[in-house]
Parts: sequence; structure tokens; C-alpha cells
Amino acid sequence: MKAEKIGFIGLGEMGLPMAINLQKAGAQVYSFDIDNSRCMEAAKFGILSCSSPKDVAEKADKAVISIVRNYKQTDEIIFSENGIVSSKKKGLSIIIMSTLDPALMKALEERVANSGNYLIDAPVSGAKSGAEAATLTIMAAGPEKLVSDCGKYFKNMGKNIFHFGSDVGAGQAAKLANNLVLAINMVACSEGMRFAQEYNISPNDFCKLINVSTGNSWVSQNWEAVKLWYEKYKPNQTLDIVYKDLFAIMKTCSDRHFSTPLGGLTFHLLMDAWKRP
Repeated sequence: MKAEKIGFIGLGEMGLPMAINLQKAGAQVYSFDIDNSRCMEAAKFGILSCSSPKDVAEKADKAVISIVRNYKQTDEIIFSENGIVSSKKKGLSIIIMSTLDPALMKALEERVANSGNYLIDAPVSGAKSGAEAATLTIMAAGPEKLVSDCGKYFKNMGKNIFHFGSDVGAGQAAKLANNLVLAINMVACSEGMRFAQEYNISPNDFCKLINVSTGNSWVSQNWEAVKLWYEKYKPNQTLDIVYKDLFAIMKTCSDRHFSTPLGGLTFHLLMDAWKRP
């Protein structure tokens, strides 16, 4: 990846450390974010700022990575007047690392193909700490050769890299399935703590117990961080992302005519227990 020019769009909580890790690995990263303060922070690490997604695409050699918040923003950075595909550059791999609805991801792929470019499905898991440590789990889907070519980027941002075949959208399905288990574990851990507290067992002691017992999970291991998602709720932060993903799961289940009873119950329990605004 030495001296390769890589485009990167979305310098948020996850995106900024991911871009920094690519820069540290020897690439020259060209970035765009609607929040100029994020671009200024990235510049401290040698990352160069661009005026638009189109500008990013024109600077990039082979690939543009996007990790923006949702489908609307993804659509805009690709297809707006100054979007990626408005560039004269063709044959780019546009790597979507946001979490989106699998069906919408498939629709994006078709539109990108019509522009003469390629779409790679590669959502991530591991939270901010994983992004900073370059230990993210990456769930990729797309043509084998293209995904293989993207491996040099993935290995500098993540530790566990999975390829779920050539069908774009499968990576998103894997990520949503993971987040479904995450959300259910959040409710399960919370209920276990409430039960333990009835017998004056502190949350700290309860976590120590289940982390070395059969109730162990990522949620219990990171409970101090997880509980802040709702105790210090802020719009558009992690808890809202969990809700967004649960909504996408419910929609996918409806579209494909199957049910996730625990997923539906979890969605409502989170609403009630954590009093989401």
C-alpha cells in the first residue's frame, strides 16, 4: 500500500481513527467530511482534505472508502452533483463500511455499476476502541478479486476479516445479525443485573461473575462503556445506531417473511427501559 492514494469519506468516531491507521500504514489518504473540524483533526496526521466526494474520487488511485451515518448520506456522497460518480475517474472500488439495509445496499450496487465503478460491501464491528487499535471485524461481500484487492486496506484497519461471497448485501446481513445478538445481550445483561441487585449484588460484582461464567458476552465485558450509551444519551450516537440497525432488521424480516421474536421484543424493551427520547 506504499504511497497509494486512498479516498476516505466520513471522519466520525469510527472513520477518523480508521483513516489515521491507513495513513500510518504508508498510504496518502484524501478525505472529506461535512464537519470541517474533523478534517482539521485528520490533517494533524498528514491526511489531506478535499472539497467534495468528487474531489476525493479524482485524487484516489483505486479505492474510496465511505463510513457515513446512514443510507441517505451514503446516497448523497455517491450520487449527488459533486458525488463520487460525478468524477471522470472510472473503475473505482467504492467500499461502503457503514451499516445499511442489505436490500438498499444491493440497489446501490446496481446504480454504481451503471456509472462504471464497483461497490464493495464491508461493514465493521468493534466500536471506537477497535477502530483506534486497528482490530475491527470486517464483513465483506462482493466479487472475489475486488474483495481480495481490498484486503490490503482491510488489514490496516481490522484484525478479523470475513468474505461472505460475491452477493453484495451479505456483508450487511452479517453485520445486522451480529448487532441483533448485541442488542439482545444488552437487554439480557440489564435484566440479570436487576435480578442480582434484588439480592444486593452490585453490577460490578455481577459483571465479574458472568465474565468468567456461562453468561459471558462482549456486553458484560464492556458494561461500563455500554451503560453510558443510554445513561448519557446523545442524539445520533451509539444508542441511536443500535435502534437504526434494529429497525433495518425488522424491515428485512418483514420483506423476507420471517420473524425474530426476541429482536422485536428487544426493540420495545430498549424503548421502555431506557426511555429513549
